Amino acid sequence: MRILLAFLFSIALLGGLHAQPGGGGAATASRSLGNAEAQHIISTEWNELVGWLLIGERVVAADAPPANCDREIEAISTAQYDFLLNAERAGLVTISYWDGRGAFLKEKDYTNKEKIEFFLSGRLKKMTILPTDEAMKERVKLLRHNRTGCMSFKVGDYRIEQVTENRSLRKGTTELAAVSVLYYVSYRPIYEKVYTAGKINIANRRKANVLLRFDPSRKRWHIIAFDAANADEEIKPVNIPAIYEKIQ
Repeated sequence: MRILLAFLFSIALLGGLHAQPGGGGAATASRSLGNAEAQHIISTEWNELVGWLLIGERVVAADAPPANCDREIEAISTAQYDFLLNAERAGLVTISYWDGRGAFLKEKDYTNKEKIEFFLSGRLKKMTILPTDEAMKERVKLLRHNRTGCMSFKVGDYRIEQVTENRSLRKGTTELAAVSVLYYVSYRPIYEKVYTAGKINIANRRKANVLLRFDPSRKRWHIIAFDAANADEEIKPVNIPAIYEKIQ
């Protein structure tokens, strides 16, 4: 998944948790999370999700981890640059390349893959990204860190329609819940326009595997990772196995 995002998280989910390698040993049954509570938590947290347009002075690096908005870091990942190129095609950001290096891009409509390769080969060096007036209409927050920054926007409006599976787990001393849901999402303009520009099929009806952790200090559950797909497609296990591996 690109920024979310960011935004921005299958275990063919639940059997997969027991098979995950790493410290803490096999997961075992633990504190239970009811379906109604799980549905409420997931709906509440997803409806607070924001995506980020990474703006300011940026470079692209092949081995760069996804940049976040906590501090000034110029390097962004290739996936984040791909997202920004789609945002540019959608008229949501302007991208200006330094030292006139981007002039040749006007020769033809290069693909995102080609532009990424231009950065990795050194043909493109550095760029300045600015949100357009259209994007600013959807702004939730604008953060600045000297030469870099981020503009956040709401992803969409989520409605959890059904909990299809719910299992309590434990890894070490951590109490977990592995929940599968069917949901409907009405995407906000920026998210929808970026993925339309990138010709990426993101349906309104979707499904997800969600991993929640119980916080004993706050006595509440919260989402720590999820993997999602269109309702008629297979969920690929990406975020949950990575997060589960790190749990002690």
